[in-house]
Amino acid sequence: MMAKVTGLALGVVLLLAAPAANAQEQMVIAKACGADIDRFCPGVPPGEGRIKACVKAHVMELSAPCFDAILGAVASEKEPD
Repeated sequence: MMAKVTGLALGVVLLLAAPAANAQEQMVIAKACGADIDRFCPGVPPGEGRIKACVKAHVMELSAPCFDAILGAVASEKEPD
């Protein structure tokens, strides 16, 4: 079970390191992760990847909706065009 969680966390980290696939996915992630960003990253100024870095630092603490939104984006990035 721990290996599966670690693998999923790695997928989230990889997605956060890559540019977002599209604006719709960005909106879904922003909505699902807004409370997590407020909780884990207060005072972190947006820009230059600072919010992404903060979220990556807290990947194992993210709420289920946020984690699921990010995983959904990871899955869609892996689908062939």
